[in-house]
Amino acid sequence: MSRKRNLWSRRLCLALCACLTAWTLSGQALADGGESKEAPRAAVPIFMYHSILGYYRDNDYCLTAEQFEGDLAWLKEHGYETVFVSDLVAYVAQGVPLPEKPVVVTLDDGFLNSLTTVLPLLEDYDMKAVVSVVGSYTERAIAEADPNPNYAYLTWEDIRTLSASGRVEIGSHTYDLHNLDGGRKGAGRAPGETEAEYQAALGADLERLQTLLKERSGVTPTTFAYPYGATCPEALPVLQALGFTAALTCEEHINYLTSDPAQLFSLGRFNRPANLSTEDYMARAGLA
Repeated sequence: MSRKRNLWSRRLCLALCACLTAWTLSGQALADGGESKEAPRAAVPIFMYHSILGYYRDNDYCLTAEQFEGDLAWLKEHGYETVFVSDLVAYVAQGVPLPEKPVVVTLDDGFLNSLTTVLPLLEDYDMKAVVSVVGSYTERAIAEADPNPNYAYLTWEDIRTLSASGRVEIGSHTYDLHNLDGGRKGAGRAPGETEAEYQAALGADLERLQTLLKERSGVTPTTFAYPYGATCPEALPVLQALGFTAALTCEEHINYLTSDPAQLFSLGRFNRPANLSTEDYMARAGLA
């Protein structure tokens, strides 16, 4: 067995021990009275966007800049404040207070318009967002050298610029698992793949992006977004071994946070379709 495989095995063992400890403590808490001893819950809706364009495109999840701005304006008018996923982690782990009406804005895939269109709007409305990038998309954008915000993706330098703005938290959306190749759906376990094979493949992919982001953009994500929302229980120890503290799914529900850190690895989000008005979307998310 190689030195790298030994290192990865040790990481997984440590993560599994952490999981077992958490489960033991959780079971003890339930035996002692469960939720009656929990801190007051924080209700946190999380919104999921993708590409924000300067024009209308007949695509379910490509919004115009005007639609995205309309959502931000509605949130501001109704007293909601945007926070990072890391703020949710701090609330759960350390009791760091959240705003009275917190929400999280997320954008998946790492489109260039997260920099050219989204960032200026975040600045205008004094808001924040989480942008989860796909490493192979970034490398393709650099190779193609065609920075058209209507279809291009962020470069490593663009990601650095977003992070440095203080308005954007960078998340991982895998290096190259945002696809349906080989029977695997996103970061899920492929048919016939053993648990060890799956965890080794997922770990190698995620570690590759973590290394690239640290070396070339100066950031190390602690939030993971599952491509296509394809969650897998065997992914948890891999995520924890790599230092992730939260994971975003595509399950549509408001997140009611307590002091249980397990919640942070199954955060629900409301996908934003282009064919809804702002008011209808906010109603769908339970805010109106």
